[in-house]
Amino acid sequence: MPPLLHFLLAFAFQVLIVSGSSLFHRDNDAARAFVTTSNGTFQLNGKYFRFYGTNAYWAHMTTDEEMDRIFHDIATIGIRIVRTWAFNDVSCKPKSGPYFQILKNGDATINEGVDGLQRLDKLVATADKYGIKLILTLTNNWNPDRPMPDSAAWSRRESSQELPRGYLANDYGGIDAYVRAFRPEGTHDLFYTDPTIIQAFSNYVRAIVTRYSQNPAVMAFELGNDLRCSSTLKGSSNCNPQIITRWAAEISKCIKEIDHKHLVTVGDSGFYCLDCPKLYANTSTRRQPALEGPSFDGSYGIDTDDLLAIPTIDFGSLQIAPEQIQLFPVLNDVDFATQAIGDGGKWIEIHSQTSIIHRKPEVVLQSGIVSQRDWDLFVPNDQVAPKHEQKEVPCRGVEDFQVDYSLTFWASAALNGNVDGVLESNWVQSLMRNRTTPLLRGSKRPWEKRVDLDWWKQHGGPPTAQNIKQFSADSLPINP
Repeated sequence: MPPLLHFLLAFAFQVLIVSGSSLFHRDNDAARAFVTTSNGTFQLNGKYFRFYGTNAYWAHMTTDEEMDRIFHDIATIGIRIVRTWAFNDVSCKPKSGPYFQILKNGDATINEGVDGLQRLDKLVATADKYGIKLILTLTNNWNPDRPMPDSAAWSRRESSQELPRGYLANDYGGIDAYVRAFRPEGTHDLFYTDPTIIQAFSNYVRAIVTRYSQNPAVMAFELGNDLRCSSTLKGSSNCNPQIITRWAAEISKCIKEIDHKHLVTVGDSGFYCLDCPKLYANTSTRRQPALEGPSFDGSYGIDTDDLLAIPTIDFGSLQIAPEQIQLFPVLNDVDFATQAIGDGGKWIEIHSQTSIIHRKPEVVLQSGIVSQRDWDLFVPNDQVAPKHEQKEVPCRGVEDFQVDYSLTFWASAALNGNVDGVLESNWVQSLMRNRTTPLLRGSKRPWEKRVDLDWWKQHGGPPTAQNIKQFSADSLPINP
């Protein structure tokens, strides 16, 4: 290439970088402040704080350059809250890629190295650079067993039909990884009751919380994603909501003893146990004829009223994933999309009332619905392969306009109620190295890790931008 042409191309590239960066403005005062709660609302830097954000569980698996691009792009469209995994458990050291902890043969070893928690340090620093605050999730209810890690493909699972390590949200270890390591053949709920497992998890929690106890780039610590009595490992008949509530009280107390500046949430999907005895809640959501089925009878081992009433829990959580869970009984003669979107709105409305009862804010930690175009990429929480490979499961998914409508409808329900934050299920990103980026939405094949950002801008961008503006406009100054 002629030297002059090389120079002109390099100059043009720098202009593009500068012009792109100019779209982003960091609010330094807000970035330096901690998010707090008072009288059932979030507050930040002297204002009521409501937010519309996203999930990027995979962010620490990217390179430094990719990570910078991710958070730059997220900040540029106005998002200020991102939820991400602050755990990455493996049974032995992988051949490549980050990992945070080895769980094996009754022992837990935290990785403090450059391929360990230093990657999480980099993620927190990059988020702070762009004025983004993080919800750090400390474990996951879902971790289906996978091939033994000594297989040739373990490093990235690059065989033609295997998903790369870290591609799926359920491929970062979690509750079942602890049980397999400390109590082989044990039940899922031993995580909440076994003293050795509780100690191992508490040690990891202390390591993470201590690391970021003075860092305002962290909004909150989340005890665990979608906690339940069972997972791919079955739960015992002894598990009940009180067991998980006691565990949540113990772990959240541990966090608050180390760090009184950051908020703590449980991370559950918001299931109720309307008729259960309460450990902490003096008042709770009342039974109504419309509130029936597993989402309200404690079947999942969750009592969101009692969890929210724990003194060391600062805000409640709920999730909307229609393909993963049926929140309300199926209605006759109503199509899947119509019921799924409506059920999500009702779920938010019920939690708005729960927020009022307990005078604590609520957040939709993830919300989304799978489109028909993405149905062949959809992998349930308890599986390791896309649903289209399971012949007994018919193709579902919704139209693209219904995806857009669901996001807008749920955001409006939150804004009109008392749910102060909504996070979309997964951020997508383009221009990232094929071999390392574990993303989902927009990929042509689940093992190809490229994502088309233009598709997101076309189908996910308009409602997302609208929702961000609406939530930002609602952040009014606090009256003296």
